[in-house]
Amino acid sequence: MQVLFIIAGGLAGLWFGNAGEEILGMLAGAALGFLVARYASLRKQVEALDRQVEDLMALRSADAQAVGQEFTEPPATFVPRVDSETLSDAAGIPAVSPAPAEPLEPVRISEHAERSPEPTEPGVIEKIIDAAKSWITTGNVPVKIGVIVSFFGVGFLLKYAVERQVFVVPIELRYLGVATATLVLLGVGWRLRNTSRVYALSLQGGGIGILYLTIFAAFRLHDLLPAPFALLMLVALTAGTGVLAVLQDAKALAVFGTVGGFIAPILVSTGSGNHVALFSYYLLLNAAILGIAWYKAWRVLNVLGFVFTFGVGAAWGYRYFEPQKLASTEPFLIAFFLFYQAIAILFAFRQPPNLKGYVDGTLVFGTPVVAFALQSQLVEGSEYGLAISAMAMAIFYTIVAVALNRAQGKQMRLLIESFIALAVAFATIAIPLALDDRWTAAAWSLEGAALVWIGVRQNGILARLSGGALLFAGGVAYVKYGWDHDAGMPVLNGNFVGGMLISIASLFSARYLAADARPMRWQSFIAVPLMLWGLGWWGGTGFMEIIDRTSGSTQLNLFVLFIALSVCLLAWVARRYAWTAARRATLAYLPILAVVALLYIWDQQHLFRGVGTVAWIVALIAHFGLLRAYDNGRGRVEGLWHFAGALMLTAFIGFEAGWRLRDAGLSEVWALAAALLLPALVALAIIFGRGHIPWPLQRYWTAYIAAAGTLVASQLWLVGMVGAENAGDPAPLPYVPLLNPLDMLTVIGLVVALRVLLVARKSSEWIRDDQYRVALIVWGIGAFILTTLAVVRAVHHFSDVSWDSNTLSGSVQVQAALSIYWAILGFGGMILGARHGKRWIWLTGTALMALVVIKLFIVDLGNTGTVARIVSFLGVGVLLLIVGYFAPAPPRRAARDNDLAQELP
Repeated sequence: MQVLFIIAGGLAGLWFGNAGEEILGMLAGAALGFLVARYASLRKQVEALDRQVEDLMALRSADAQAVGQEFTEPPATFVPRVDSETLSDAAGIPAVSPAPAEPLEPVRISEHAERSPEPTEPGVIEKIIDAAKSWITTGNVPVKIGVIVSFFGVGFLLKYAVERQVFVVPIELRYLGVATATLVLLGVGWRLRNTSRVYALSLQGGGIGILYLTIFAAFRLHDLLPAPFALLMLVALTAGTGVLAVLQDAKALAVFGTVGGFIAPILVSTGSGNHVALFSYYLLLNAAILGIAWYKAWRVLNVLGFVFTFGVGAAWGYRYFEPQKLASTEPFLIAFFLFYQAIAILFAFRQPPNLKGYVDGTLVFGTPVVAFALQSQLVEGSEYGLAISAMAMAIFYTIVAVALNRAQGKQMRLLIESFIALAVAFATIAIPLALDDRWTAAAWSLEGAALVWIGVRQNGILARLSGGALLFAGGVAYVKYGWDHDAGMPVLNGNFVGGMLISIASLFSARYLAADARPMRWQSFIAVPLMLWGLGWWGGTGFMEIIDRTSGSTQLNLFVLFIALSVCLLAWVARRYAWTAARRATLAYLPILAVVALLYIWDQQHLFRGVGTVAWIVALIAHFGLLRAYDNGRGRVEGLWHFAGALMLTAFIGFEAGWRLRDAGLSEVWALAAALLLPALVALAIIFGRGHIPWPLQRYWTAYIAAAGTLVASQLWLVGMVGAENAGDPAPLPYVPLLNPLDMLTVIGLVVALRVLLVARKSSEWIRDDQYRVALIVWGIGAFILTTLAVVRAVHHFSDVSWDSNTLSGSVQVQAALSIYWAILGFGGMILGARHGKRWIWLTGTALMALVVIKLFIVDLGNTGTVARIVSFLGVGVLLLIVGYFAPAPPRRAARDNDLAQELP
């Protein structure tokens, strides 16, 4: 291979060199060809060394695990016991007892066994020197050098003869003499093919190259041969070269003949630029290479023809191509492209059985890249020329891939997938050349998905990275183009279809990366962002289409329906393909629904109206469907979903109930009461439904009892907030203490909260003693505050005190009522504590009575001369006297009896 690169570089330098600098150009080109060859060779060596190092490291790791392990005796196998005396009696031989064998000592392998030093790898310069020595000292060196020198000599001779007219012998005789000598050279080589194979093949190769040169020069320079006859001779010589190479299994002969054939027109070129003759000649040479490829898998010959054909073609195009020459140039480019794709396919078919289907990457991928680059220059002035060319190549590769799959599907799998990748690539290139940015973005995403698929199938890193980059680039290009409002039909328009294609391509790629059985370390960092990217495009495209096509409340209703159906589809995909990341993504369903519900409230709409009724029913069915699909009875995430779902469902129904009553004309208090009563009812349903509803109450009891407690706690907190701001006017009904909406909510909420707390204490393990005590204390404080507000509301409705914080705090009636109510609470606590021996209850009542007394002298005493003050003092005093008689302080108990946990209900 190095020789071929040197020759190609030298000839290229000779051709491109200016007048008078041919030798310098030839040397520079030869040096460049040598460097390119060495680079390719060294790159292969480095890759091989990397694989060897990996194998050695794996072997070394295995050896390290084996070091230090002690010898273990093999398990004893069962052997029937036979008495030695019996054997000796049967054979007539006296029994002899064997001497006891010395026990074997287990052999240990030293952990620090000496290792032979590994040889160091020679450097790049040393490798170059060794390669040069090997080329010079191995094989038939004189023939190698002689053939090369002869090529250049004959070429220079003919060029000199043309320019200086040195020879006086008629030109016909000169060509005839050269041809005769060459035929003699071929005859000698053929006779020596069995005795001295290397020498014989070298002579034959050189002779064939000189014949190529002679025929072409006779036709091209001196018009000694008519075009048809010259073409016939070249065809015959090309075919003969192939036959000789195949018959003798002589790769070197084919290489020498091919090199000679390709360099002949370069050496005798006059610069006239007759490209039809040149490319017709090269077409024949490539036909010979194709014929040889039919029988032999000689990669060096294929690559050599590829480099010469497209290299010379590119050089000619750079110097001489003009748009008017397109019709006479395009057929040759297409023919060369088809030739080398056919050669690549034949190369895969002609491999040994264990390597059948091996792909020559240089021809498979290099040919379309080079051909398309040249084609871009040929059709530079055409608007859609390059797009049509790219699509034609995509169709070609698709047809070839389908045909190969039907013929040799398993053996040619890698080649088929390579052609599929090329088809996808050229289709992707064709789209931006012919369409706008929006469709380009969608096509890029589809190509990215195809590359990810191929990368996973072939375990290719570059394909996966390139595919992921294309997916993100497609989305960015789509955003850059923008959303075209009111474009086409709803859903069936470029906006929606383009965005959904990006989403589907991204989700497909993410799923394929996640399902890869051989994942890379970085692969998960691409799979999850790709999934989120795809889901974002799915939701964003749907939302934009809804916004663009609808208005008002219909937008939110359709968006809820779109989200519910999308989550159901995602959950089905996650379960069907065991896609864990997609299943986790469905956990965002409830938060999204909550945000949409808040948007309803912000827009002063209610949920179950018109299309919203259907949308929210579907959304709730989807929620419970997901709960059932993901049910395993033990996951924390599933329990959290049940907990959050119960809260949100209660909030939805409560909000809707309040809106319905408000819309019916009732006062704000009744609407709030309807909304706030629902949490208590749901909590009671959870408590009493446990024994009758196995799923989901019994299965997720901890989650639902926690939801019940949260619901009633929220209800009481909201009742307190509303009661502090609202006087609780039950219009059109009159106000009756304890029978008005807020008071009933307070009583029901407190009773249900205590019931939930007791049930949770008995049926759940997550409430500890200290937590239970704290919960009871919080419940008591809440009950005290809420009932105090009820007393204040009663005073407001039965007196002339206005509902204002300053007026209420300064009212004598309010202060008197509070003093008496608090005293009654303290009195009740002290009586109850004394009767049941609960000292902590008695102390709580005492503290409350002390608070009342302090309040009497600080607040109520200022209201001198009022009946309220008299009533306050007399009422509290009488209660204290009664307490002192009926409820003295319970005796102190032992430390263990003082444990509050022992006294709690």
